[in-house]
This record gives sequence, C-alpha cells and structure tokens, in this order.
Amino acid sequence: MTLIEHLGELRSRIIKVGVAFLAVAFVAWFFRPEIFNFLLAPAPSLKGELNVTAPTEALITDVKLTLYTAFLFTIPVLLYQAWAFVAPAVGDVGRAFTYILIALASSLFLAGVAFGYFVVLPLGIDFLLGWGGDRYEQIIVSDKYLAFVTRFLLAFGIVFEFPAATYVGAKLELVDAPFLRRYRRHAIVINFILAAALTPGQDPLSMILMAVPMVLMYELSIMIARYVNPVSEVRVHELGSEDDEEEYDEVEPVYEGVQRSDEEDDETERDL
Repeated sequence: MTLIEHLGELRSRIIKVGVAFLAVAFVAWFFRPEIFNFLLAPAPSLKGELNVTAPTEALITDVKLTLYTAFLFTIPVLLYQAWAFVAPAVGDVGRAFTYILIALASSLFLAGVAFGYFVVLPLGIDFLLGWGGDRYEQIIVSDKYLAFVTRFLLAFGIVFEFPAATYVGAKLELVDAPFLRRYRRHAIVINFILAAALTPGQDPLSMILMAVPMVLMYELSIMIARYVNPVSEVRVHELGSEDDEEEYDEVEPVYEGVQRSDEEDDETERDL
C-alpha cells in the first residue's frame, strides 16, 4: 500500500471509532443522573451531593461525564480498529487471534476499572476525606472530585492491560517467560514508580493499592508468556549459560590479576 492508501485507511478507521463514540455519548447523555450517582457511591460521606463554584460548572461536568462514559464503552471498538490497522504489518495473525486479543484487552480494561471502583476507590476516598479530622472544612466541588475519580479509574484500566500487551508480544515472539522472570525485580521497582505517578491523589494508601495489582499483573503476564510462547529446556539452558558466561567474563579479569600477583610474589621469593 502507498502512503496515501495508508492515510486513507487510517482516516476510515478513525471515522468508525468517532461514529461509535458519538453514538454511545448520545445514549449516555440521557443517563447523566445515574452516572453521577454511580461515581459518588464510593464516597457516602458526601451524601450524593457536590458543590459548584460557577454557573456553567454543572453543565460542563455533565458533558465531561458523558464523554468519559462514551470513551469507556468505546474501548473495544478502538482496540479493534487500532489492531486492524497495524495487523498487516506483523503478518497473517488470523481472525481467532484478533478476537481473542480484543476480548482479552477489553475485559482486562473493564476489570481494572471495576477493581479500582469497588476495591481501591472507597478506601482511598475514605482515607483522603477523613484526613485532618475537624481541622478542615470540606468543600468538595464537582469538577475536582469527578476529575479525580475518572482519572483514577482510567489509570487502573490501563494498568490491567499488561497481560494483553504480553500476550501480543509473546505471540509475535518478542518476549518469553524467562525474559520476564529475569527482570522481575526491575519490574517491581518500576511498578511502584508508575503507581506513584498514575495515582491522582498521591496518598500512600492509593499508591500501594495500585502497585500491588501491577505486580500481580506482571506475574500473570509471565504465565501468559509461558503458555503462548513456550521456551524449550535447551533454550532456557542457553539463557542460563549466557548469564553464567557474562558473570565469568566479569570475574575472570580479577582472577587473572590475582594469579599474576601470586606468580610475581613467587619470583620475588626465588630471587631473594
């Protein structure tokens, strides 16, 4: 395909995603109160009410909620169109692989949002709203609260995409289980750094509650890679031998230096 044809296909797929997004947004607009109450449910201390500081804030907040809901439910369409655009570049992967990938990625994203909503968000909001006791008067505005909640849930949805990304990488033979196990300790440190960056509230409890699922998702990714891209025992032995050779190469110069030092001492004693 020429560059113009690629751009034409990209435009076509973006239009399809946009049509699906607008259709879902149109339906979600009629469920604004239900969406609002759904996002306030994890904070019962607010009693289902939020403050506004401008005449247009309530309207703008409803528009943002509608767009966020439309984006959430358009994820499967977005993933399918994105994969359909890049799939020809990686060869013939088959319809079964495409459907499995889209189902896995969509399910994991929604599972991440559900985990953040039902498990982490109530604990995080309760911790934040209870901080300070009677020293602060809480005036929670709609713009700040809903932005916090939507970003929080979106971050959990993205985090839960790790196994889907591993599935694609293993299917294309880019990663395997020994490789992921080798860098497990590095991944744990990176996961905690990402949790600190992705958590909107920056409180320690929320960061820990996000980092732990990230580590579990990494372990799940190892199992997926082992199943999708199994490595033979010979290959595992070769990987282990390469690691041993690297360690030997690092130790050998030191050993040779010590050996030469001993020989020089022996020659010095003979001269005396």
